Amino acid sequence: MLSQNVKAACSRWSLFVASGFFVLVISVGCSPLRSGKMDAVTPVSQSQRAGSVYMIRGFMGVFSTGIDTMSEKLRADGVHTEVYNQTQHASLAAEIKKRYTQSPVREPIVLVGHSYGADATVAVARELSKAGIEVDLIVTFDPVTPSKVPGNVQLAYNLYQSNRGWDALPWLRGIPLESETNEQDNIQNMNIRKDRKDLLVKGLDHFNIEKKPKIQADAIARVLVACPPREQWTQVNVGQLTPSFVSIVE
Repeated sequence: MLSQNVKAACSRWSLFVASGFFVLVISVGCSPLRSGKMDAVTPVSQSQRAGSVYMIRGFMGVFSTGIDTMSEKLRADGVHTEVYNQTQHASLAAEIKKRYTQSPVREPIVLVGHSYGADATVAVARELSKAGIEVDLIVTFDPVTPSKVPGNVQLAYNLYQSNRGWDALPWLRGIPLESETNEQDNIQNMNIRKDRKDLLVKGLDHFNIEKKPKIQADAIARVLVACPPREQWTQVNVGQLTPSFVSIVE
C-alpha cells in the first residue's frame, strides 16, 4: 500500500511539474519551432564585417527569442548571422566541417547560444576541434549542462546567473563553463549577480537573460571584436590569401 501511495504521489508531482512547465512556456513567451538554413554556412561571407555568427536557440528552438533579436542587430551592424534551433546542432557542426575544410580561406567563426542552445555551441565546437577548425568566439547565456570547452576555442564568454535555491533545477539557472584542459585562459565566466552587477536588472531569470537589452549589448560588443570590418581583417590576413580570394573578401 505504501509503495502504491508513493507511486501515486510521484505521478501527481510529475503531472504538476509538467503542467507548470507548459504554463511557463505560455507565460514567458515563445515562438514556433523553426530551422535555420544550412546554406547560410559559409567560410567567406559577403557582409561588411568578416566572419559568420551561428546562433542557437534553447530547448528545441522554442524559447530564446532574444537570440533572433540579437541576430537582427548584428546584421544591422554588418555581420553575417543565421539562427538555428537546438536540435540542429549536430547537422550544423557537420555542415561547418564540410564547408570550412574545403575552403582555403576561413573567416572568423562565432557561436552564440542560450540555455540548451548554449550547451549546443560547446558541442559544435567539440566537433569542429576534431577537424582542426578554430572557433574564434563562443558567447553563452545560462548554459545548463554543457560539455567542457575544447582547446580550439579562442575565447568562450559566458554570461550566466545563479538563482540560489533553484540552482538544483537545470532549466532555471546557468552555470560556469569549464575547459577540457587544466588551463582556463580561454574562458571568461561572468556571474551577473556577482561579477557583472552592472548588467543585473529587476526580474532577470533564465528565460529572459538573452532578451535584456543591456546584456545583449554586452554580448554584441564581444562579437563585433571577433568579426572586424572586412578591410581590417583582409589587411591582417592578406598574406594567407591568393589573388582570387582577395577579390572575394574585399
